Amino acid sequence: MIGTLKVGLIFAVFLIVYPTFTINAQSIVHDVIKTKNSERFDVDYNASNTFRRQPVVYQFSQSIPTNWQFTIQNNLSYLDSADAKSVIKIQEPAPSEKFIELAMFSENTGKFWAAINTNESGYIRVYERDQDGWSRDQPVFVAHANNQGLTITNGKRIIIDKLSVDDFVVGSVSIYGKDELTSPDNSNAGTISFDIIFGNPAESPLYFVPLITIIAIGLIILVLLIRKKRD
Repeated sequence: MIGTLKVGLIFAVFLIVYPTFTINAQSIVHDVIKTKNSERFDVDYNASNTFRRQPVVYQFSQSIPTNWQFTIQNNLSYLDSADAKSVIKIQEPAPSEKFIELAMFSENTGKFWAAINTNESGYIRVYERDQDGWSRDQPVFVAHANNQGLTITNGKRIIIDKLSVDDFVVGSVSIYGKDELTSPDNSNAGTISFDIIFGNPAESPLYFVPLITIIAIGLIILVLLIRKKRD
């Protein structure tokens, strides 16, 4: 009898708490725009103040296979702490454990890492820099394509180029910032904007726009460096 009452009490608490988490997630994610070959949304700063086991999750209505490009613009105002950060996971649909993880720390350090988790190899950080690891000058760019693998930029340059991950299907994006429930908040204002373009490149010329932008920026920097050396 007591066991039955405990189960009933736990279930009642779940019914009360779960909708609260759902409502909070829905209020944090906004300005969602969907088209045939793209989807964009903004996530408020509160997402970076959530616990790693209770992240804000944006679930795509349909899985996005193989050919896709993410641009991520971090416009958060971080609190004055070297540990203030946002962690973003681009995840495959369950039951797959494969995900791409990006961590962006406050301007105090500018620490940045990129990691891959797969069923075969486990969790591996493929790039990490403790100082000046990312920039707001340009969006962070994450892309995957047939026969091209995974490419990641940090807002400054390409840091991962054509890494083979044996295909990657996008199912959701999750955001958090706290490693422990008692950790201090990370951010107090701003948003993170996500924009994904997907599908057959031949069907969407816009698919190449982020890559063209990166190449153009690289050429401009190269020209400026050449001119500086001449001067």
